[in-house]
Amino acid sequence: MLQAKTKEGNLVMLALLTKKEISELKTNGQFYCPSCQEKVVIKAGSKMIPHFAHRAKVNCPSHEGGEGAYHEKGKLMLYKWLKQQKLNVQLEEYLSEIKQRPDLLVTIDNKKIAVEYQCTRISLKEIRKRNEGYRQLGIQPIWIIGANRFKRLSRYQIKLDNFLHHFLHQFSKRFPLTLLFFCPETTLFSTFQDIYITTTKQAIGKLTYTLLNNMKFIDIFRQHRLPNQLLYTLWKQEKKRFRLRQRDRLYGSELAWHQWLYLKRTHFEYLPSVIHLPVSAQYRMCSPLWDWQSRICLDLLDPLPIGGHISLSTCVHLLRKHIISSANYPLITAEIQPIQQYLLLLEQLNILKQQSPFHFTKQTNLLFYKNVEEALLGDDVFINRLLANNSIKI
Repeated sequence: MLQAKTKEGNLVMLALLTKKEISELKTNGQFYCPSCQEKVVIKAGSKMIPHFAHRAKVNCPSHEGGEGAYHEKGKLMLYKWLKQQKLNVQLEEYLSEIKQRPDLLVTIDNKKIAVEYQCTRISLKEIRKRNEGYRQLGIQPIWIIGANRFKRLSRYQIKLDNFLHHFLHQFSKRFPLTLLFFCPETTLFSTFQDIYITTTKQAIGKLTYTLLNNMKFIDIFRQHRLPNQLLYTLWKQEKKRFRLRQRDRLYGSELAWHQWLYLKRTHFEYLPSVIHLPVSAQYRMCSPLWDWQSRICLDLLDPLPIGGHISLSTCVHLLRKHIISSANYPLITAEIQPIQQYLLLLEQLNILKQQSPFHFTKQTNLLFYKNVEEALLGDDVFINRLLANNSIKI
């Protein structure tokens, strides 16, 4: 912990003191954990930021989740940054009602915000527990991820593993999906917004970088979006990668999907271009876009005659094993349905016509291709149609 109490109940933060002052305190002072009131000792070596620690492993909230020098340095920098803005911020404030200790607790106009700076893996159960605790007290949780977990793949693409999925924020229904990162080594604060998941471990979106001292706390809540034209231009490249990707070693769910295609007497090279289209709520699906979208097209749409009806509930029932519970995304309050987003995208392409919020009729037959060259040309035609129509992103 970065701070502890004296006998008199005053908080002392070692990182703000000189080496001489720390040495004197180490010799003469006695300090106590703000959470459990047990005695703590001063740790002030050459590698770590000066801090306090329990003498032995104890059952205390302040003892859980230690993340090392990188985490402590970043937490302290974020604290000083908020202080410089004259904000009411407490470091490692212990909330006895829920037995939790956020890294930072900010109060603005009687609204409290818990800022967690997370640099190591923790379980979904722990993330849920912390968020539920904060919400019991009417506190808004915000998680900033250490940039040690950030891997940029290109200008608009990052690696997005299952761990990062749990930190997707959406502050309101119209706010874009957002991830927040901070690096204490470079002092660079990064946001990844308007996120569209492309594969099980990658996503495209709007990346912005700002030096911490060049931004304000309110800037965390600013929206940065991918323009429609840019999204669909990037998706052309995704479609091409999907068609041409080497599939020599298939296993698991992807092997099962290819076997399913074989039973349907088709191949991924021949699939209609309306399969593998971007929807923002893809995070709610445990299977890739091309998997669940192909099941809607081949199992439901293709056998349907022109003018035939299809409903959202029918699609949801078909894909019930592919849908992830919204409880896995505690920082997203809006209930968004990826399957409905896909059906609305098919309407923009004149494949379907919406008759009511959850019911559609088929307008056009799906076009299957004869070879990969024909498929690549067809993909470009469909994406160009979205570009030409200035289609709304889903």
